[in-house]
Amino acid sequence: MSTGATKKWVGVGAGLIAVLAGLMVWLGRADKPSGEVPTPVASDGVSTEGGQKAPPAPAPSPVAKSPPPEDMLREVPCELDSLVEEYRQGKGSPAWRRYVMEQLRGILERLPPEQLWAKVEAEREPEVLEALSSLWVMRFNLTGDRAVLERVLEKAGRETEPVHKAVLVRSLRASDEPSSEVLARAETTRQAYRQWVKDPAPEVREAVVGNLTEEAQRGFGRIQGVAEQAVALASEAGDPKTAAGLLSASSIEAARPPAVDSVRRLFRESEHPEVRAAAAKALGTVAAPERERTMKALTERFATEGSREVRGAILESIARLGLSGAVPVLQKLEGVDPAMDGEIDTWLTLLASQPQTWNLLLRDKQALEHGRGQKG
Repeated sequence: MSTGATKKWVGVGAGLIAVLAGLMVWLGRADKPSGEVPTPVASDGVSTEGGQKAPPAPAPSPVAKSPPPEDMLREVPCELDSLVEEYRQGKGSPAWRRYVMEQLRGILERLPPEQLWAKVEAEREPEVLEALSSLWVMRFNLTGDRAVLERVLEKAGRETEPVHKAVLVRSLRASDEPSSEVLARAETTRQAYRQWVKDPAPEVREAVVGNLTEEAQRGFGRIQGVAEQAVALASEAGDPKTAAGLLSASSIEAARPPAVDSVRRLFRESEHPEVRAAAAKALGTVAAPERERTMKALTERFATEGSREVRGAILESIARLGLSGAVPVLQKLEGVDPAMDGEIDTWLTLLASQPQTWNLLLRDKQALEHGRGQKG
């Protein structure tokens, strides 16, 4: 090969090597993670690792700051205010309102009491007032301060709108401890439920019945104080629907003898069939020591009772008190009122299966009545 050709191939090889070297350097830089710290360079442009000098990096130019948007300058609303408005706007969504209520409970401990009470005083929309007054009652759960409940009573006494008064009565359900018991313990608050049960507005009386019913359900109807309060209020209620509702609110199994005697008296003496029927059913829940005396009162009344509704309630309580042991008692009542013999036969049929609990017997009766309704 000639000298010229040799030089030519050497030049081509050197060019290829240079291209490959450049490619490798480029790939090496591309593979570096973005967070990798670059090789430090001295202020005079000389690499600290002995490389070639590089021109110093230009100083960054200052960034011009723009003024904040006008929206950022608006006053941020109070957290309580914003949550209350969210609750107000969520009227069509019970789930959303429950969520907002949870948020309100979350800020309750750090919420200034007077700020919350001012909201209660100012609110006129019934549903929102109920949420706010219930939140206020929850302060009693946190502090045990009876003044919290007394404020609710005082406001209820000032209310001229029955719907608002009823809302305040219902808000007492937010108390962890049954409010009917709590208020009955102190002279300053003892009259509250007694006044409400006689209120001329049906909404207020219904709120009382609802409160006692809800309180009784917490203990499966077996809270002595609630049961005795329900009986006492039923005895004072002038409205028969209210009295019947209160007698149905709670089992009297846990009630002491004086309360049971009051129920028997209403059963014998009330001039309203719906009250006598409710009292008859309540007597079906007495404790074992009261069972024999109560069974006698029920059977004696059956012969003289003129209301079919009350007679039906009597048969139900006899079956409930005696279960399988009620069979001979029911058999003796056949023929006293021929119109009730079919009802007696139904109970005898159900009791023949010897149910162990009232719930099982009641379930079977409901299934039987449902089947008859389907056929009819």
